[in-house]
Amino acid sequence: MFANKYKRIFIKRAPFPFFVLLCCLILLSACAPQSVWVSFDDEAALHQIPVQGNTYAEVLSNAGFPLGEMDRMWVNGMHTAADQEVELKTGDTLQVSRAYPLSIHDEGVERTLLTSAHTVGQALWENNITISSDDYISLPLDTIIDQSLSLDIRRSSTITIQVDGKEITGSASAQTVGEALAQSGIALEALDYSIPAENEALPADGVIQVMRVSEEIILAEEIIPYETEYVADPELDLDQYAEVEAGAAGLSISRVRVRTENGVEVSRKTEESWIAKSPVSRKTAYGTKITIQSTSTPDGTIEYWRAVTVTAHSYHDTGYRTASGKWPEYGMMAVSSSWWPTMQGTSFYVPGYGIAVVEDKCGACEGNMLIDLFIPTEDYVGWHKSVTLYFLTPVPSNIKYVLP
Repeated sequence: MFANKYKRIFIKRAPFPFFVLLCCLILLSACAPQSVWVSFDDEAALHQIPVQGNTYAEVLSNAGFPLGEMDRMWVNGMHTAADQEVELKTGDTLQVSRAYPLSIHDEGVERTLLTSAHTVGQALWENNITISSDDYISLPLDTIIDQSLSLDIRRSSTITIQVDGKEITGSASAQTVGEALAQSGIALEALDYSIPAENEALPADGVIQVMRVSEEIILAEEIIPYETEYVADPELDLDQYAEVEAGAAGLSISRVRVRTENGVEVSRKTEESWIAKSPVSRKTAYGTKITIQSTSTPDGTIEYWRAVTVTAHSYHDTGYRTASGKWPEYGMMAVSSSWWPTMQGTSFYVPGYGIAVVEDKCGACEGNMLIDLFIPTEDYVGWHKSVTLYFLTPVPSNIKYVLP
């Protein structure tokens, strides 16, 4: 009975509403800020930032990454203006290209661009700076702009290259002649040179001349003539000659450097010479045997010891004395300086002229069988004839056996 007085009482708690927990989590998630990923330039690193702000510029600025002037931005690969209203969801990607100064030196014109272009070529194109294929630029067009850069531009000009017998016209952005030739694919080899020189600036008229130079060594032969050696022969009549020993020419060889420029020889320089064969003198005997003779002339019989054929000229008053110191007069004769020492004052007979005595020298007679006969100006007759010159007796002690 007692046991029946006391009954167990069980209290059943109501179950926790799980849907309430789920709602709380959804609410918390909705209240938490969205986050996106940001990369700068070509960096591999990504930065996660909250989406706080109404424009993309504000979102980046609030995250500590303010945009600079001329910076560019892409959202999920699409170019987007920085002041555009935000349309982002968690996990989206923003890519920012920072702007850098690009200093350009263009043929004396200086300018600086603030550009966020990816490459140098893109920056030039966006700023309407054209580059021709022959212009020189100090940086390749595909150079990535990720820092301050300096760019030199040298504009091409028209050049004309005269080479190998033709003219090549083109354009070059070179500063020197050598650079222009290299850009045109023309090489100076060995002794070649250019006008102007390689290290000189391009000429104002743009004309460059290439001189192709070659040198060769040749062996040049030269005949050495032999000399004649005279020997007296008392058994041989005067003015008769006989060969005693034949002569032989010699041979000289020279090593010569020959230089040509554009196919035209411009110089020859002998570097060495030697005698390959010495000449042998010819020995000739001359007669010294004198025979006194006589002959009849319009002027009477004359006695002579020698007679030779000469060319006779005439001359008249010159206003000067003769080589012997006398005033010229009819009957005076002039001879070469080689005849003068042995014939001065000696007498000759000249057909058609008469007796003539050597009293003067004749410059035109040198090395020739030639005499000059004086005729006074008032009686002057020009002579130019071949005559027999008779050497009158007595025979002088000093004789020139070999004439002229």
